[in-house]
Amino acid sequence: MGHMKKYRCPQCSSTHSVIGYGRRKQVLRYFCKACHHHFSYNPCFRDTKAILSDHLDGFSFRTLARKYDISPMNAWRICEEELKKLPDNNQFTFQYCNRFSQILVCDGKYFNVASQPYDWVLLWGFDYFRHDIPVILVAPAESYASWAKFFTYFRIINNYPRLVVCDDNVNEKMAARAKLAGVKIQACYNHFKENIRRTLKIRSDETYRTFMHRVEDVFVGKRADEDRNKRLFSLFQEYQSDPACVAVLMNIQKYSPELLAYRGIPAAPTTSNIIEGMNSHIEARLHSLRSFQSPTHAKLWFNGFILKRRFTPFTDCRGKFKHLNGKSGVQMTKKPELVLPTLFS
Repeated sequence: MGHMKKYRCPQCSSTHSVIGYGRRKQVLRYFCKACHHHFSYNPCFRDTKAILSDHLDGFSFRTLARKYDISPMNAWRICEEELKKLPDNNQFTFQYCNRFSQILVCDGKYFNVASQPYDWVLLWGFDYFRHDIPVILVAPAESYASWAKFFTYFRIINNYPRLVVCDDNVNEKMAARAKLAGVKIQACYNHFKENIRRTLKIRSDETYRTFMHRVEDVFVGKRADEDRNKRLFSLFQEYQSDPACVAVLMNIQKYSPELLAYRGIPAAPTTSNIIEGMNSHIEARLHSLRSFQSPTHAKLWFNGFILKRRFTPFTDCRGKFKHLNGKSGVQMTKKPELVLPTLFS
């Protein structure tokens, strides 16, 4: 004659006082006579990694509950437990990856935290040629201290990019120069042009739209010095009597070292479009979450999301990145002698 399996009470750890207390769908209910605590146990196998993978792909807890026939709270518990089992992204990079390219595209993505009065930010960098994400940092703001900590991680993983592509964030650029010896800063053309549009109020005032169109023409492609200087000088001759236009042209000349930092580095980008596209992916995922309850939960989720992104094979790379299709970012940067662990189903 068989014996009923003894389950341990999660409240008092007793096994002798636990008795059966019915069934709710596939869930078995139990009662502890020692501490009068009710608890349940589901004997059916549940693929918790698949649940986490769906959650990181944008499924809300209510959607997960309907798909896997569990409660939303149970879905939340499963996701939290699985996120805690994942390795830290930066430590994972240190242990498994060392084949990075020389170009890093950086940006910050702000998100809402319910328990905080201000939005927090994800600081992260995208390896341009490998499409991997070696380092991330969740911080309260894009301060110099936060960016300095972010770039310090690159010294720990022994990766020193030659070129950092970013927007016009003073703290970010100062921290990169301080922590990455000899690094060149490439200003994103799109962000630089957008700053000019805001200064001249292009969207609300037509006065400088013709001038702006000609300025944008200067930033089309990677022009030679002769061609670039000829166009800028032509603009100066035509608009030298307008202080606003002269100020813009002088600012372009002032930022020339950062606007032309790509020179000498083959196939270097002049925009941060590659990471801006990833920011839109994150925004789509965050839409179903709405906000995080605390910075701790945000760090767990972003760590899981980035690791999932690194392990997901690319499917729609084009042009010079077409060879990456079918491969994942972490496969492109992992140490040749190591075998990657299975983190997701």
